[in-house]
Amino acid sequence: MRKIALAAILFSGCFNNVIAQTETIANSGAKEKSTEMYIGVQLNALIRQVFNFNNTSANTNTNPYLLTYSINSRISGLGLRLGVGYNYNSSSTDDGITKTENNINDLQLRLGGEKVFKLSNRWVTGAGLDLVFNNNDDHTVNTVNSGITGGGQKTDTKTATTTYGGGPQGWLRYHITEKVLIGTEASFYFVTGNEKRTVKVTNSFPGPSNNDPVTNSISHGVFNSPIAFFIMVKF
Repeated sequence: MRKIALAAILFSGCFNNVIAQTETIANSGAKEKSTEMYIGVQLNALIRQVFNFNNTSANTNTNPYLLTYSINSRISGLGLRLGVGYNYNSSSTDDGITKTENNINDLQLRLGGEKVFKLSNRWVTGAGLDLVFNNNDDHTVNTVNSGITGGGQKTDTKTATTTYGGGPQGWLRYHITEKVLIGTEASFYFVTGNEKRTVKVTNSFPGPSNNDPVTNSISHGVFNSPIAFFIMVKF
């Protein structure tokens, strides 16, 4: 009887150990992620501040997307990506004769699909297609004082440009650590849209004023060379 009881105790312990190991394996499999997310920010503005590059070097970067986000399947590498760029600038100058006020409000968006290719333990690359949307709203007010009391001219210029399109893109990234990457990208986007420009001229003395809006069609291709650098965090 004691042998049977001892055997039952040993069997029960082995059975519980097997169940515990099975649950551990099952739980670890359940927690394994099927996707990888990347959030990145463009580094070019920070690099210019640190190394004090001149304005000519600063203007060579035509990539407007400050923030990027992508989510990809760990198995197939297929995924979606999003890019956002925003620029707001307000300035005013006055030399006593001419006063100029500028307000710039620009927004760039892109959304597309991509596929990731692993080159090595450190290097990964990807390619895909994007849809893009751009909206630029610029407003300039220029006031000139003629020097005569009550004399002068005010020119109010508003330019609203909206374009949309798309094209191919590709990127290359290097793993600094398992979760932190640095990389660059290249793209060619063809966009089309309209530019609406309104110029309103107001004279202090009685005279002709102009307030006729002009709408122009725009179509062009934009190549963003791989000189924009991004630092990315993988989740």
